[in-house]
Amino acid sequence: MSAAAAVVPVETSRYNEAPSYGDAPSYTEASSFKEEASVAIASPEERLRELVHELRQPLSSIEAIAYYLEMTLPAGQFEARQYMSQLQRLVADTNSILERSVGAMRQGRVRSASA
Repeated sequence: MSAAAAVVPVETSRYNEAPSYGDAPSYTEASSFKEEASVAIASPEERLRELVHELRQPLSSIEAIAYYLEMTLPAGQFEARQYMSQLQRLVADTNSILERSVGAMRQGRVRSASA
């Protein structure tokens, strides 16, 4: 065995458990620290963009589901079709609000609480 291929002893209490490397932070802890640090130094515009992105993902899923349901409803389900159309309009309105918020931030009309 060469010197470069040294064996490092790892303690495990059970066969199926992850090895313990002492006081090193876990991957999830390190990711959490990294996220907290990036949020702390992110500009208000970056935080707004992130929020808009996080909101758009579920909104587009809701819109797609409403569209699918509207298309698959039997012809006599007028009230249900109206609800699906209304849901799609609400999603479109919410997307418009998000767009205007980002536009206002870019134009400097929205200021952070610390400013």
